[in-house]
Amino acid sequence: MADVDIPGDSTLHPPKWMPTFIRWHGTQVGWWQSWRLALKILPRVRDHTLLDYAVALPGPDDVIVARVPFARFVIVRSPELARQVLVTNQGSYMKSPEYDMLAVAFGRGLVTDLNDETWQRNRRLVQPIFGKRNVDGFAPVMVEAARDAVSRIGELAAQDGIVDVGAEMNRLTLDITSRTMFGTDITGPMSEVVLARLLRFFGRGFMTNLSHPIHHVAIWLHKRFGSGDAANSRLPMRIMRVGGWLIEPKAMRDLRHAERVVDGLIADHRSGRIDRKDNLLALLMDAEDPETGYRYSDQEIHDELLTFIGAGMETTATALSWVWQLLSEHPEARERLRTEVRSVLGSRPATAADLDRLPWTQAVVAETMRLLPPVIGLARTAKEHDVLGGYPIKPGTTVAVILHGLHHHQRVWERPEEFDPSRFLPENLDREQKRAAIPFGAGKRMCVASGFASMEAALVVATFAQHLEFDAVSDQRVRRQISFTGGPDGPLPMRPRFLPDLEPVDTAV
Repeated sequence: MADVDIPGDSTLHPPKWMPTFIRWHGTQVGWWQSWRLALKILPRVRDHTLLDYAVALPGPDDVIVARVPFARFVIVRSPELARQVLVTNQGSYMKSPEYDMLAVAFGRGLVTDLNDETWQRNRRLVQPIFGKRNVDGFAPVMVEAARDAVSRIGELAAQDGIVDVGAEMNRLTLDITSRTMFGTDITGPMSEVVLARLLRFFGRGFMTNLSHPIHHVAIWLHKRFGSGDAANSRLPMRIMRVGGWLIEPKAMRDLRHAERVVDGLIADHRSGRIDRKDNLLALLMDAEDPETGYRYSDQEIHDELLTFIGAGMETTATALSWVWQLLSEHPEARERLRTEVRSVLGSRPATAADLDRLPWTQAVVAETMRLLPPVIGLARTAKEHDVLGGYPIKPGTTVAVILHGLHHHQRVWERPEEFDPSRFLPENLDREQKRAAIPFGAGKRMCVASGFASMEAALVVATFAQHLEFDAVSDQRVRRQISFTGGPDGPLPMRPRFLPDLEPVDTAV
């Protein structure tokens, strides 16, 4: 952003000469109050309620300057300020070093690519793949996988009556991913790969903020001894991999296994042993930049596939897990879902064309992702000077956009802690709420597969609602894990209850 009038060093509360970990730009917060609020964070980390605590901090429309080991963050919870960072002034920001943590698993795919020029080129390559025609073409595969999952849950329920819904949603989304991405079943070879373990590991790394010093040391080494683009160097993630093998060897073995499976499938497509064109892998191999004629290398395809598997599978599984938990707590919403699905679909399989006639189904998914967003926050580093709510942002400053804060903002949402899908019905959602609900991010870096993920979640919910409902086995909700997705921290045991006259399920679509 050019020609920004940067004010002098703004007054902070408490003042900068009084040592403390968190300060506010405009909100009057005293030194003792600041320390009390900072110290109360520790038990919130322990009981996994940190996000709710962050939302409740004073000054929801103010910026908070938080100092942690190795770095300083400017924290944003206001929808307007978030939009300034992610949309209006997005050219003044880049992905922050925190994404090096994810790059350990995903490589330099679209989610973790820090070089804007490379990212734009690869986005042009991928964008057509996730166009509506291609995405709609995957709907029958998604529904078939969902119906197979209903049958599997029925078999599990016949044994002891209770299933781990979180584990089953992970199996289902991996199944959908394998069928749509590779055109073949990889759930067997990948069955021992627990990506949730990796994301929890990276979540702890994010909380300890180790990515910043590692990133800066690695970039210095790259500039001194390496070649090529230092900003997008793979050296930080290689250093972190060494640490991963020391701290979480099982997770790293899972990752190595996943990489072998993906590399084997790429080789099979290259050699013609797998001759299919109806999957994302084949589309990536055929993709060509319309401006330059550039085509993906095998390493880049490897990175994009691992990004789609890890980020796409885990986030959708997290959203679906919370859907069933929330519906079990709100029988009226569940009954309305069942009524809508049965009146529109009857017993036939859902299609992409049905979604416009399933507004409540889509509202249930949207409200779940508002209340419990499957990505808890986004981090950006300023490339140029900016001003957020009157606070000067200098180049190199890391800005953390807390999506949970946007989605629970008292000014935007009435009763923000309540589950109310009706707020996402087309006639009820206003412009301010649309701009504040951004589970897939916003701006040019918005998730390229958001249409794919939204359709997948809605079709799965509709398919399950045709055949069964889940009842909670405990009144106590499972805690959210401290990770990038904030999924259930442990098993999510629920009791499936099959609905009359649609049992057993015919899995033929």
